[in-house]
Amino acid sequence: MDSVWFSKPRPSSGQPLGLSREAIVRKALEMLDEHGLAKLSMRKLAAELGAAPMSLYWHVPTKDALLELCLDEVYGDFALPEPGADWETALRGMMHSLRHLALKHPWWVRNIGEFATIGPNAVAMADAMLASMRVAGLSLVEASRSVSTVSSYVVGFAIAEVNYSGSGKMDVAPPDMSKIAELYRDKHPHYVEMLNEPSLWSVEGLFEFGLDSVIDGIRARVAALR
Repeated sequence: MDSVWFSKPRPSSGQPLGLSREAIVRKALEMLDEHGLAKLSMRKLAAELGAAPMSLYWHVPTKDALLELCLDEVYGDFALPEPGADWETALRGMMHSLRHLALKHPWWVRNIGEFATIGPNAVAMADAMLASMRVAGLSLVEASRSVSTVSSYVVGFAIAEVNYSGSGKMDVAPPDMSKIAELYRDKHPHYVEMLNEPSLWSVEGLFEFGLDSVIDGIRARVAALR
């Protein structure tokens, strides 16, 4: 496995405009948030920085390395739990933070899993989640699986949100509800009934129900250990 984290950044001395890895990552993040991954190139990034394209490679060897750095930079905004918080409060808060970051950076959540998440910020997040579960009494294996399960739910939910609409807002029912209902009224009455239930179209309600369900399962395992 290769990763940008296995090599040390080169010094910025002598580079145009005092170019540094940090400055490159900051500008790349701005471009990714504004235009998405498809529009990012080293050439365009260099132009935004007012530097020659080849000068970027002094600090970032490849575009993949740049994306690794950007992905971990977003993890740096993850809200870690307060010291002493109980496991459920800590876990729930971190999952809300994870969803918030996903909606703020749609390109980021779509790329989770593309690279090994071994950057310092990602590892700090994982360690904090594991710590809260270990304190609750779960074994290392149970804690790890619990964290993986609940975070997978949140990431999957957030990907659906950002794919549904670029803004990540799903608090609206699909268009032409009456036409959809007319298509399936006779053959699929339960589906049509669902279309007419307003509470089911609340994105917050959907998210909280799923999160509650996953946490309820973890709570049952914690209780069984006591």
